[in-house]
Amino acid sequence: MAYDVVVAGGGPAGIGAAIAAARLTDKVALIERHDVLGGMGTAALVNNFCPAHLDGYRLIIGGIFADIRNQLIERKAIFATRGFEYAMEPYNPDVFATLLEEMVIRAGVDIFYRSQFGGVETNIEGNHFLLLRDGQKLIYNTLVDSTGDAIVANAAGVPYTFGRQKDRAVMPLTFCYKLGPIDIDLLRKKMPSAISDDTQINQPFICLSGAHQEVAAAQATGDLTIPRDHVASIMNIPGEPLNATVNFGRVFVEDPTDPEQLKKAEKIGGQQIEEGIRFFRKYLPGFEKVEIIERARQIGVRESRQIKGLYTLTGEDVLSCRQFEDVIAQCCYALDVHSPESSTTQLVELERGTHYDIPLRCLIPSEGPDNLIVAGRSISATQEAMSSFRVSPSAMAIGEAAGVTAALASTNRTAIRDVPYSDVRKVLLDSGGILS
Repeated sequence: MAYDVVVAGGGPAGIGAAIAAARLTDKVALIERHDVLGGMGTAALVNNFCPAHLDGYRLIIGGIFADIRNQLIERKAIFATRGFEYAMEPYNPDVFATLLEEMVIRAGVDIFYRSQFGGVETNIEGNHFLLLRDGQKLIYNTLVDSTGDAIVANAAGVPYTFGRQKDRAVMPLTFCYKLGPIDIDLLRKKMPSAISDDTQINQPFICLSGAHQEVAAAQATGDLTIPRDHVASIMNIPGEPLNATVNFGRVFVEDPTDPEQLKKAEKIGGQQIEEGIRFFRKYLPGFEKVEIIERARQIGVRESRQIKGLYTLTGEDVLSCRQFEDVIAQCCYALDVHSPESSTTQLVELERGTHYDIPLRCLIPSEGPDNLIVAGRSISATQEAMSSFRVSPSAMAIGEAAGVTAALASTNRTAIRDVPYSDVRKVLLDSGGILS
């Protein structure tokens, strides 16, 4: 099968890339290893939009992401912020997955579910092939790596960095899950700050984050061994008021791209789920009768490879709110570095009403195939910078720009790096993108 653009990875970045490419060219394929689209937001149950898309005063990400967010609002499947309040926006992961599939199919993209990447090759006629582990070969003109781990780029010989600069240490993994039922009345009575009433979807909104004292108390008595000093988030699900998804565990690994290490991490993560349930029942009001309803399909990975691109975004760029002439996305989320060796998290927020730019050059490998572009968290950046833009809204915006660039390169038969930025910018703006 021959395609103009093949996108590897069906998470937020891959969704943005596939839909954007399909708007500009006829034949686009999307490869996804799970049986559902959405990546971390569905397969890993990290089902919320961190506030990378608004800065407290205005939306700063539009395009495909804004379209998806608006449709979730229409379906009453998201706790959308009131006005432009700076806050996380949890959504129903099942509705999200259904919506993504509808949009991708409507765009004319061929989806290959349960498909594992097996390599790339070029024959003597100059045809480029993406190989799948089931033996299928997809011919492509241009290729988008949105795997999150730069799997395709690595196989194609693109140089990369790994984790923290000084020692290659990566941020820990977290196995998320769904639990319920929560006694909302008791939780409201004992912890009123954890509940608000959302009139948009006519459902109480549970957003419990912190619980530092309860965590410390449980660790002091030996009831809790999870190496984390707080509960990251417990947020109930639109349409399922008594059920919530949980982000709490922390599993340390040296290399999350190593299948054996990942398998071991998921075993430890599963044990932490059981321990977390016991902790919630004993220490949090309203959680006395909760049970595990669903485990994520995969453990959540925050970090692995970062390609070496034409420009490397740094933590200094983020904190100084640097603007670039080749901007393809904006972001205002905090530096959010989870310590690779302790229970702490370094969170450095940007001043309200400010943002930084992500340049197109970060998506383009400095070496390697000239028809490959990278999207999502594995673009060229330091650990600090990546800890900010790795969240879904900015990842999807990066993916949209990658898809546009790949489609233009395919149509014009040019190398990725030879696509004029002005052409990419025009398409993004015409599609509702926000670049300033």
